[in-house]
Amino acid sequence: MILGFSSGTLHRTHDALSPDTFDVFRKLGCNAIEVMFHNAVDVDKFLQIQKSDLDGFEYVSLHAPMYMGKEQDAEYRRALLAIVEKQKEINFQCVVLHPDMFETLDMLKEFDLPYAIENMDNRKSRYKNVEDLKQLFAEFDTKFVLDLNHVYVNDQSMNLTTEFIREFGDRLTEIHLSGFEALHEPLFITKQTEILDALPDKSLPIILESGGNPPEYLEKEYGYVKEYLQNH
Repeated sequence: MILGFSSGTLHRTHDALSPDTFDVFRKLGCNAIEVMFHNAVDVDKFLQIQKSDLDGFEYVSLHAPMYMGKEQDAEYRRALLAIVEKQKEINFQCVVLHPDMFETLDMLKEFDLPYAIENMDNRKSRYKNVEDLKQLFAEFDTKFVLDLNHVYVNDQSMNLTTEFIREFGDRLTEIHLSGFEALHEPLFITKQTEILDALPDKSLPIILESGGNPPEYLEKEYGYVKEYLQNH
């Protein structure tokens, strides 16, 4: 099983781009990590990451920065250029994007990166359902990241998962997993086994977006999810 966390799960206590943060997950036994590059202004900090900082992880992906609008274009372009440069060294398996942030995808298309588009939650106006994503993939031929928390907040029956897999299963490259009460809560607390049971493929990399606040929740969340998936 390829299982780990987003480095952003510790954002209240740790820097998501720090090697010390990566080490927390390595010591936990995770064989996967998604590096959270949340803010485009953190380019210099991102460029300091070395390949050796991620040794021991079988799977490494990157969550691209949030895009804040046209006034940030120059800044965001610089961040994408930094990712292209760092990709040569680290070879992130995918670069995860929130597609709702962009009015057009033109700027993204300028850069040769292994993009993967994530389905959105119920706070967003677009890219929550099959039809929206079908139109996007027709324009932008990328991989797909299935966020099961986002499925749940849009459809508690989790039937939407089946629809996504039927349409985009050949694009699926990574799965995001967390519980839901207000945002991304630990599954060992919410006990929402319907979210866990909707996991379509246990052989794909699974990135947990819950469990890190307070930090001691990490071990509990990792153990709970790993044990449940091994036994069901």
